[in-house]
Amino acid sequence: MDDQQQHSPDQDHLDGNALAGALEQFVADLTSADCTCDGCGSSAPLATALLYARAPGMVLRCPTCTAVLLCLTDQGERQVLTLDGVRHLVIARR
Repeated sequence: MDDQQQHSPDQDHLDGNALAGALEQFVADLTSADCTCDGCGSSAPLATALLYARAPGMVLRCPTCTAVLLCLTDQGERQVLTLDGVRHLVIARR
């Protein structure tokens, strides 16, 4: 199957813009979100994680195994959030 057939307009999918409404909920305070560590599998509110802020960015570590959950770096006109150590982040609806 060529690339043209794989992405034909009659397929049952939309582009990422269709996710905009669902992503609006993430503007809320996320510290109460339940975070599951990808390293050890423990779950707890993000607020209970260990924050290391003496770096070029902020590093949040699992309170159980100290694996890195996420990093937030300020790059001037933008911020970059990486969630490499988060298996799940469960956010209550507003």
